[in-house]
Amino acid sequence: MNACRFLHIFRAFLLSARGPDRRPRSWSPDLTGLERRIALSAASIAPPLTMLSATTADSKGVTVTYRVDSPTTPTFRVFRSADQDLDAGDSLLGSLAPRATTLDDAGHPAGSVGTHTLTIPLPGGLPIGPRQPYVLVVSGDATTAPAGSADLASFRKYTIGVVTHGALINASWKNGPPWQLQTAKILQREGFDAVIPFNWAYVSSQPGKAPAQGVRLAGKILDIAESFPAGSVIDLQLIGHSEGAVVNTQAIVALEGSMTPGLRAGYLEETMLDPHAASNNIPGQASDSGGLVGGIARQVVRDYQRRANDPPAYVPAGVDAAQVFYQHSKASVHNQIYNLWGQVPVANFSDAPIAYYNLTAAGAIHSGKYGVSLWYRNFVAPTLGEQSPLVRELTLTGSVEDATPMAANAGRTGPLAARRAAAWATTRAVATNAVTFSGTAAPGSQVRVYIGPAANPSTIAPAGRTAADASGRWTFTTHDLAGGTYRAVAMSYSRPLQSRPGLAIVPMTPLGRFTVSGRPRA
Repeated sequence: MNACRFLHIFRAFLLSARGPDRRPRSWSPDLTGLERRIALSAASIAPPLTMLSATTADSKGVTVTYRVDSPTTPTFRVFRSADQDLDAGDSLLGSLAPRATTLDDAGHPAGSVGTHTLTIPLPGGLPIGPRQPYVLVVSGDATTAPAGSADLASFRKYTIGVVTHGALINASWKNGPPWQLQTAKILQREGFDAVIPFNWAYVSSQPGKAPAQGVRLAGKILDIAESFPAGSVIDLQLIGHSEGAVVNTQAIVALEGSMTPGLRAGYLEETMLDPHAASNNIPGQASDSGGLVGGIARQVVRDYQRRANDPPAYVPAGVDAAQVFYQHSKASVHNQIYNLWGQVPVANFSDAPIAYYNLTAAGAIHSGKYGVSLWYRNFVAPTLGEQSPLVRELTLTGSVEDATPMAANAGRTGPLAARRAAAWATTRAVATNAVTFSGTAAPGSQVRVYIGPAANPSTIAPAGRTAADASGRWTFTTHDLAGGTYRAVAMSYSRPLQSRPGLAIVPMTPLGRFTVSGRPRA
């Protein structure tokens, strides 16, 4: 076919494709007999899992209820948030990626069709965080989700703060001492839903009145807890200075038998500021200036404490976190005649360790312009809405490695035997005379270990030092110790803080009692 004939045929084809108006004819397929199909958008496809609700029973984990419409392997993530929407500013607390064999709380496969309830454990629990009161649980890997989404469930935590002053407060202060009211105002600004500046000034100068105030405080806490919406999860933080720590301890004890479900589900935190029970029977008393004036002051205080005979401040069972800020400054600091000391360490009957912070190097004293309560008001209270990042960073932990619990003496009765049994219950046996301790501290900080005979708590000496690595882990091994029962403590020193006098905080933690070379005679 020559080129001219090809062009002629091609032109005829183009003309045949035009209609009478010489425009190209439209073309449509013949759909006769074809099955009708509907294209579904991604948004209209039902998800295999729908979140129904979230809550917590004890603030140690989160319990979610969800429905599975088609078999799946569910995954969950838990966040803290300022609102009910998931977005990039929320804080991830933990996650759970069950295997196909994971069971729900009822023992059924977690991804099978039906409605399930599943508890997600959180290693750090749900600590108090007023600036992020909402707890969000999201299924899958979504990074944003508005409230009401099928893959999101949430609940709100309410927070009650308590600020309790100590003894010998001027009764003319009808609303309590200024530092207490100022701290309460700060807590309100930090997002606490309710704050109780607990005022017992009118009886605070009468020896022996502190313990009974705990029952009164417990009643106030219950009244506020009942004012929140039904089913609310309620956190509680009690901050007590000096004898106020005794009041708070007794309030926690009084609450134990009458806590509302919301308080039981919430996080309970006890903060002690230079705890000091009015009692001569508790170690950690005071420093005086010496001479006639110092001696008179010492006698007056001891007589008051003899008449009061307070129970000690301690951490009761059920407390989720505890901190103790204390000082052991000499009376000569800031020209004092007499300076009470924080009575540490305090007894701990909870499952949570106590975080200790020594403020002696910061120049703190028991009360007044340089008192521990004012230091806390200035440096810690304004950060409570964000869970006190500085305090958390400096937390020091430690324990004896490769140790086993001691068996209590059998066949002995009476008060002395009971005290011995309690001591042995917290004593660990080590197999070698060189004892190894380990724990965590601020990364790069210096950790010093002190050891002394358990029978004489006032005698303790440096055993050596080490440094926390970049991840905050530290370990230390002693030289060979003679056979016996010992107690040990550790302190950590962070150089950046030591260069700032007001923030010269020295975290301290008890490392426990231990025996070497077998159990000595009790």
